[in-house]
Amino acid sequence: MPLRVLVTGGAGFIGRRLVDRLVADGHSVVVLDSLVPQVHGESRPAVPAETIWADVRDLDALRTAMRGVDVVQHLAAETGVGQSQYEIARYVGVNTFGTSAVLQSAIEAGARQVVIASSRAVYGEGRHRCPRCHAVLSSARRTVEAMDAGLFDLRCPTCGTVAVPEPTPEEASLAPTSIYGVTKVQQEELALAVAASHDLGVTVLRLFNVFGPGQSLKNPYVGVLGTFFRRIRGHRPVELYEDGRMLRDFVFVDDVVEVFRAATGAEGALGRTWNVGTGEAVTLEEMARALGRALDDEPELEVSGRYRLGDVRHAVADVSRLAEECGAVPSTPLEKGLRAFVEWALGNEEDALDDLAEDQLRSRHLLRQSSG
Repeated sequence: MPLRVLVTGGAGFIGRRLVDRLVADGHSVVVLDSLVPQVHGESRPAVPAETIWADVRDLDALRTAMRGVDVVQHLAAETGVGQSQYEIARYVGVNTFGTSAVLQSAIEAGARQVVIASSRAVYGEGRHRCPRCHAVLSSARRTVEAMDAGLFDLRCPTCGTVAVPEPTPEEASLAPTSIYGVTKVQQEELALAVAASHDLGVTVLRLFNVFGPGQSLKNPYVGVLGTFFRRIRGHRPVELYEDGRMLRDFVFVDDVVEVFRAATGAEGALGRTWNVGTGEAVTLEEMARALGRALDDEPELEVSGRYRLGDVRHAVADVSRLAEECGAVPSTPLEKGLRAFVEWALGNEEDALDDLAEDQLRSRHLLRQSSG
């Protein structure tokens, strides 16, 4: 059945592709986006839907956008983990207050569902298990003292053994390590509190490392793949933080869009929280080499021992609940996704203020050098 769908952040990386699919499905779509220059530059993208170019905190603009809306896909957010550590008011304002404005406007407009684009950042370090005493760690944190000494892995608080990362399920403790992660938890809690008090269905999608065509190549604060791409293309060493063995769950953007699409207006999605990832772990070193193969260029890797406060060691999704309840489990092979990304990126190369972003972090002691 055709629905009226509002996509906040609908001109962004995921939102733009979601809009295309929803329109193709026959839905009536309206986009609200503030076109942040850090992400979009100065251009105004062509979007095949009604558009309202406004900040997600603008209640008047939201009320206009919400007229007749059945479903809200809420993707508008500030997304840089490192930047969130010092632009605190901006991130809390857009992500937390912005979500409260979306929820209030959705209630006033009589919308039936709000889908929240959350993040793996809500878990912090995620689930680990001690191989010696079998203790489960789900809210552990790394210390500055340990990382300054080059000790990057989590250790069991009982016996001191290095803990082994496991795919993190949705019921794991929420223990964010960055301001960005805190705001994503706040988004979720706001949505769930509203759902408990009003006739509004809520779906929470915790996205892992989304990549693919259309991601910002100019924003130095998001998307490690963009940084790797710029360095390989510029024949510069690819710096790997810590020891390069951090694990990530890279999920192709079109697969992520299919989960949003499957959740749109679906009764089975109401009140549900799903991880959106592949469940497959890839080290950042492996990712850099795979990108080099896609570019037909052997990258020079430089393991620097530097680290950013707010980053996590490992982040891999347990997607069993998504498979059981949604069925739209991401399945695009990494190599195939990288080829699609490279084909697009080669035609859309942009410079990014990588050095400026690094200076901002280093001057605040958020980018540090270990002695290990």
